[in-house]
Amino acid sequence: MTALAYPRPVRLPTTAKLALLALLAALAVIAPRPARASEGEVATDFKRGPFAEFAWRPAVVPLRNDVMPAARTHMMFGARISPAVTLGTMGHLTIYFDKDQKVGAGLDAMIQVNVSRGFYLRAGAGAISHVPIAREITTRTPGYGGQIGLGYAFKLGDKDKGKGKGIALALGADYDLRILADKRRRGIFVLGLSFMFG
Repeated sequence: MTALAYPRPVRLPTTAKLALLALLAALAVIAPRPARASEGEVATDFKRGPFAEFAWRPAVVPLRNDVMPAARTHMMFGARISPAVTLGTMGHLTIYFDKDQKVGAGLDAMIQVNVSRGFYLRAGAGAISHVPIAREITTRTPGYGGQIGLGYAFKLGDKDKGKGKGIALALGADYDLRILADKRRRGIFVLGLSFMFG
């Protein structure tokens, strides 16, 4: 296969790298501490116990000189092991809106940290069955790697925090970066709403 038919990987822009570093620095600085009496808001917003999340969100796949539109649906199941930390497993399907591209099915182990009230940061690691290399290459290209994201969850329903678990609507963004078998890297940007339970 010629170099033209198999283009070089898209490199993550410097601004995106700096944004990811800033996100990690912010997580280190504002990571939750044991709640004092004046910090009870964070502890009572989220309860320990089972957790689930469902979403159908738009996505884009950056290519060398173009972007490919896509959509991703995911289901995450796990548990809040503390008011601030959630562990879970996320299964996801990515549909690429381009001729003959296969659906990408993936599975990631996830950790989500509630930084303050509804604001959260999360990261995961796993594998996906297909990430497009280029529009004209439609063979299945699995990859491994993970994703990072942030968002804000809005509580729905009963505002009485003393009545236990509830439902939240979350607006979030995730960046999914996978390494293919030939060491090329491909990313997927996902943005939209999801429903959280627990």
